Amino acid sequence: MKRHFNTHIEGLNLRFWHDLIESRGSLVTFKRGDFLCRRGEPTNICGYLKSGYLIYTVAGVSKIGGFAFPEALFGDYPSCMNNAPAMFDIVAGEKGEAWIMDASVLPALFEKDINICRQGRLFMESAYVSLARRYYSLYAQTPAERYIDLINEHPQIEQDVPQKEIAEYLQISPVSLCRIRKKILGK
Repeated sequence: MKRHFNTHIEGLNLRFWHDLIESRGSLVTFKRGDFLCRRGEPTNICGYLKSGYLIYTVAGVSKIGGFAFPEALFGDYPSCMNNAPAMFDIVAGEKGEAWIMDASVLPALFEKDINICRQGRLFMESAYVSLARRYYSLYAQTPAERYIDLINEHPQIEQDVPQKEIAEYLQISPVSLCRIRKKILGK
């Protein structure tokens, strides 16, 4: 099985989610720096990424909490289901396309269709496990250990994402990342 960077989608029926989003949404094109939602502003969108990548960050803070790569489901869940203020920014890391739908219809769909409700529960369980792993790695591993795990599990990330963004994701400075890479990789 392909190992996704976005571990919250592993084991999910992505065809189900992609079909649901496409049937109720639209395909949008974005360029680097475009915001799909902004921290503190109401949001009602969710979707899946077709191409490019998205960055989850906090406005004004140079901290990246996550990325979304092609096939990944994205959105500020559960804020998007209630058109509530977003907890973070979702911004385009490069030009790409995404299918986007109005997530405020999801609660009614969960009530109406047991299969959609089940898929929503599976998504939330998977998202929780992914978040717990991320939280654990930030507190229980050294920056070098986090970097080694990242490149071992997702070697393509160094070709797809600038080093500065990788450093922010690892919660270290670009200089620290350079030192770690030199020491570990001899680069």
